[in-house]
Amino acid sequence: MQAMQSCSVKPSNVFGGARCQNMPRRCIGNRLMVRAEKVLIINTKGGGHAPLGLHLAKTLLKGGHSITILNDGDKEKTVKKVPFSEYASIEGEGVNIQWGDPTDAGALPDGPFDVVYDNNGKSLDVCQPAIDKYKGQVQHYVYVSSAGAYVPGPYYPELAEGDERKASAGHVEVENYLEEQDVPYTVFQPQYLYGDYCAKDCEQWFIDRIVRDRPVLLPSPGDQLVNISHVADLGDMLSRVPGNEAAKKQHFNLVSGRAISHSGLVEAIAKQLGKTPEIKLFDPKKHASNMKAIGYPFRPGHFYAVADKARALLQWQPSHDFLGDVEEQVRVYKEQGRDQKDIDFSADDELLASL
Repeated sequence: MQAMQSCSVKPSNVFGGARCQNMPRRCIGNRLMVRAEKVLIINTKGGGHAPLGLHLAKTLLKGGHSITILNDGDKEKTVKKVPFSEYASIEGEGVNIQWGDPTDAGALPDGPFDVVYDNNGKSLDVCQPAIDKYKGQVQHYVYVSSAGAYVPGPYYPELAEGDERKASAGHVEVENYLEEQDVPYTVFQPQYLYGDYCAKDCEQWFIDRIVRDRPVLLPSPGDQLVNISHVADLGDMLSRVPGNEAAKKQHFNLVSGRAISHSGLVEAIAKQLGKTPEIKLFDPKKHASNMKAIGYPFRPGHFYAVADKARALLQWQPSHDFLGDVEEQVRVYKEQGRDQKDIDFSADDELLASL
């Protein structure tokens, strides 16, 4: 692991830690889990991380945990959208679903809870009410932060726990507050997600163009590496915190599988569709506004992290990789009728005309 950088919380990078003693354990799959009597998941009302709360709840249910979800937002406006439309399936299994504003201390469930997961806040003003309410009460406080808060290094393209964090980032402000308040925290840093009930497009952006024999615009040089992780694997990683003393005061990259290049992702999708892709490269600095206009789903440079620490400390292994899942992703895309929908490619055409 790389040496610790200054200006942010200093999570330990030492693999290992105290084992849980004198606590009831049960076997789930190939691991031992400690039963947490009560778990609270504070879930976001939108964005790419929303399905993490659902998949986490599904995984924790298998371990016999008692789960409450406090979802940000208005139920009537949100519950018909994925992933929230799937809440009915877990409510039937005993999950208590509540709706409210997590910044309002009065809306936070009283508990008591053994573990709290915050999969909602991106800044201290949003997260502090829950931290202040539950600190001193919970055995474990889990904060879903962001790998986007890393400072890109000049030497290694991959992001590893302990690399410098952006001191100005709202996520890092929350991380620092958890440390200052001596909360028994664990921080997870996700990147891009795919899989069941993900509402934010990643691979679909590329399928949109390849299935219609459109040129696929990529920021040059096109071989940048990115993590695109199956949400079920990430829910499994998150679920390995309850009762795990070795996870306390640690940061983990919430990613699965291997990195894939932008062009490699295009080639994999095209192969599955029986197509020969036409890739067009553009300068992401010169055409920054065009890149935003076409809705390109990834950052223009390398953006991938490693999950070695989670494998070691959490005894976690991914079950998915994108190449193994591309057939399923294309099948779901077509089942949803997305290959028949009209899409406005005028922004693509404008960028293509300038090349």
